[in-house]
Amino acid sequence: MAIETGALEQAYAKLETAFAVVPADALGATDAIRHDELSLTGKMNREMSKQKRGTPDVANSLPRRFSAGFNLSSILWEPTGSLGTASDVGKLIKGAMGAQHAIVGGLVTTVAAMPAATATGCTLTSATGLQVGDLIVFTTGAGAKREVTRVKSVAGAAITYDALTAAPDTPGAAVANISYSLANALADSFAIYKYYNAGNFKQAVYGAVMDQMVVSFDGTKEVGLSFQGPAANYADGSTGGGTVQAKPGAHTTVGSPVGGMVGNFHVDGNVFLVIGAKFTLANQIELRNKELGTAFASGVAGRTQDRKINVSLQCYLEDTRLMGMARTVTRGVLRCVVNNVNAGMLGAVAPSVEFEIPDVGNEIGPKEVTIEGVCYATNGNDGLFLGEI
Repeated sequence: MAIETGALEQAYAKLETAFAVVPADALGATDAIRHDELSLTGKMNREMSKQKRGTPDVANSLPRRFSAGFNLSSILWEPTGSLGTASDVGKLIKGAMGAQHAIVGGLVTTVAAMPAATATGCTLTSATGLQVGDLIVFTTGAGAKREVTRVKSVAGAAITYDALTAAPDTPGAAVANISYSLANALADSFAIYKYYNAGNFKQAVYGAVMDQMVVSFDGTKEVGLSFQGPAANYADGSTGGGTVQAKPGAHTTVGSPVGGMVGNFHVDGNVFLVIGAKFTLANQIELRNKELGTAFASGVAGRTQDRKINVSLQCYLEDTRLMGMARTVTRGVLRCVVNNVNAGMLGAVAPSVEFEIPDVGNEIGPKEVTIEGVCYATNGNDGLFLGEI
């Protein structure tokens, strides 16, 4: 027998056509994901019997409902480099947020000279495929930088958007591609697989839903994601472990990592130097796992609480404007984009963020503070937008 080693494991995530059906849909090479850390769990949840027997011993256990889950605690968000093509983890982001809009072939256009562009609106030479909620990147400052924003209205080729630091260049490049937005209901469930190649051990969970998602933009690392949530069923390669499909003959992924050394971060049109920005989405999802006559979860019950979206900003203690916004309870539009190559950029826009006054540490070296914020909705399902641009 061979001892398994984590260096050889491979993972796949498959969008299910029906919730937690075993055997699951056919698994292919392009369902592969490149992960850093992934755990799949299943629990029998048997309880010790409380029956009295004349001695203080426990002799029996009682069956309880089976539970399963997954924790994809670290994976890189890698844009494909091809306009119109979503990343390998795009399906998981859509599963967590609820909606995805992909412009066929992407949109690469320019800002028209007339009417004059402003910081909040312009006319494009073409707006084919663009819709409200899409993230779009403009060039500003004579091409000196690229800024991301959210499209708020589309009327022909005329659009409005969350305020940039200045009017976009005219003529200046504009690009839109794949955008993710929030929805009331989460319709997607997944079969997630993990294969350990040394001794051929394998695991799977079925009916997995994206309950929590974290997006991390960092000045010293690549853009990272994490996902976790419950699942309906678990299987593995042990004796009696259930059904896990054979590993596909290939592990095919696309895309390249994107770091935070190129990009910019804005709040209400003001540039801020941040060390990192982390968005946390909690869907508060519960599976249907209580019904008589079922041993496993039979579907998604719904949300147990309101959806929560938080943002955490880490920065040096030098610019106190965000602290001032917290003190005066002033909400702002937060915009972040990394990289500057079409189909290789990643962005986030939160239209209404309210900050809290941060604690200031007592370290001797350069002061770093962590400013916490809450992303609020303004018109429903618009607390956060993500994009591969």
